[in-house]
Amino acid sequence: MALDATAVSLLVLGVLVLLATAADGLAGGALSAVPEALRDTAVVGVLVAAAGAVFALVATDEALAAADSPVLASMLALRTPGLTTTAEVVSLVGGTVGTGGLAVVSAVVLFARGHRRTAVIWVAGVAAGALTIRLVKLAVERPRPPEAVRLAEETTASLPSGHALMAALGLTLTAAAVIALSVGTPRARAIRAIAVALAVLAALVIGASRVYLGVHWTTDVTAGWLLGVALATTCLTLARVLDARDRLGDAPDHERVARVADGP
Repeated sequence: MALDATAVSLLVLGVLVLLATAADGLAGGALSAVPEALRDTAVVGVLVAAAGAVFALVATDEALAAADSPVLASMLALRTPGLTTTAEVVSLVGGTVGTGGLAVVSAVVLFARGHRRTAVIWVAGVAAGALTIRLVKLAVERPRPPEAVRLAEETTASLPSGHALMAALGLTLTAAAVIALSVGTPRARAIRAIAVALAVLAALVIGASRVYLGVHWTTDVTAGWLLGVALATTCLTLARVLDARDRLGDAPDHERVARVADGP
């Protein structure tokens, strides 16, 4: 691998910490005033640390690296013409352009409905996801599974899975947009449950299709999911914090303490 995987994971974590600090400054200190934001920031740290652990273990632990082979072998044993066609369609539709584009479309809808700042955050998040995929692939340079087992042509490095990362990111942001637009409607709770369930199921199926097609190791997909959810959580937290800043800024001084205590 081109760089030590631990160094790569620490670098990614450091960048997210800097982004969180910048976001707090942009929000006028509202990050520390929103308990949910502090919780979500901790979640992002845990997710990135977990992804870093995957990087490090794959690079240094032969046992974990070897564990990918049995999973791939089990996927190969499941191959049928019907499943292969399904996996190819899922992989095509659920590519980085497809899932990232879906998040951008949801951003356009949010923008048209007056949620302009959130829309900008969504688009920035998708761009950050695409950049993360490229930079980590270049930094780690993990080889893909043998060409003999691949059912699709790929030329980039294996870790992380771009499909898995963008699926986790793009589908989470899309689900969040649907939930936000449904607030106040009679079926808001049902819409929330359906949106979350579909996003999780679709992300899992897209990631699994990449292993089935023999173009990714399972740990590539796992790392992609972790980083994608971390980036999505960062976007959601930033939007929440900036909204909290607006509420706190608009409130009279004697009401701010109560609003902070009650949360958003």
